[in-house]
Amino acid sequence: MNKKYDHKTIENKWKELWYRDNIYEAVDFSEKPKKYILAELPYPSGPYLHAGHMMRYTVPDVYSRFLRMKGFNVMYPMGWDAFGLPTEGYAIQSGKTPQQVTEELSKGYKQAAQDFGYGIDWNREITTSDPKYYKWTQWLFLKFFENGLAVREEMPVWWCKELGVLAEEEVLTTKDGRKISERGGYPVERKMFKQWVLKIPAYAEKLIKGLEETDFPDYIKTAQINWIGKSVGAEVAFRSEGGKKDIVVFTTRIDTIYGTSAVILSPEYENLYDYVSLEQKDVVDNYVGRRKAKE
Repeated sequence: MNKKYDHKTIENKWKELWYRDNIYEAVDFSEKPKKYILAELPYPSGPYLHAGHMMRYTVPDVYSRFLRMKGFNVMYPMGWDAFGLPTEGYAIQSGKTPQQVTEELSKGYKQAAQDFGYGIDWNREITTSDPKYYKWTQWLFLKFFENGLAVREEMPVWWCKELGVLAEEEVLTTKDGRKISERGGYPVERKMFKQWVLKIPAYAEKLIKGLEETDFPDYIKTAQINWIGKSVGAEVAFRSEGGKKDIVVFTTRIDTIYGTSAVILSPEYENLYDYVSLEQKDVVDNYVGRRKAKE
């Protein structure tokens, strides 16, 4: 009589052996050619990995296995990012710190990754809230700061009352034009926020040139170039009648400058009072005061 195939028993048997012996370990000082496969570390914000994580990590897993079969010494690590906005939001809702929820949730995440059968080197598991890890990100930031590449600036961000500051990719636009959060569908608005900014455009030319040496698809290269934020254009100075200095604007279409009919300054502009009269100053003060009271 044919026995029914007991896939759970078979899977559990081999998974235990795979991860006990860490058969996917990247061997130090191996003579084989090296490959380093890194996918974005997940943000622990729920009990387990979900289908979206499977999509994210299955492709690099398949590629790493292909490379091993081709004779490469492959490093495919995994870790948990305690500093992402999803983890921060989950921690706030849970009344805990990001470090605490990462430590708790990473256990289920690791179990899920092993249930998927991923060929990960678990000897190189990391957590970004580990002082041995983030001391290096702090070191890097200090180097940026010392060289004038990290500055404090006030700039507009997406703000959600329920979730806090959101990244661009976490904001959706509804059919009627409203902005909502990807998580929860909460209302989102623009707010001015003082934060640290890295001057990535200072290396725009080098970063864009480096893309030429990659085999990324063209649409990925275009997305990277847009993210780097290089703009080619000209600065134009408008003379301010009664103002203390010219109003300088930047445009990527200098050929359209002759069609200018007005120059409008935002009430949040840091040097606004250099361009307004005493009467206008009162109007601006009242407007800004009402906005702050509303916030």
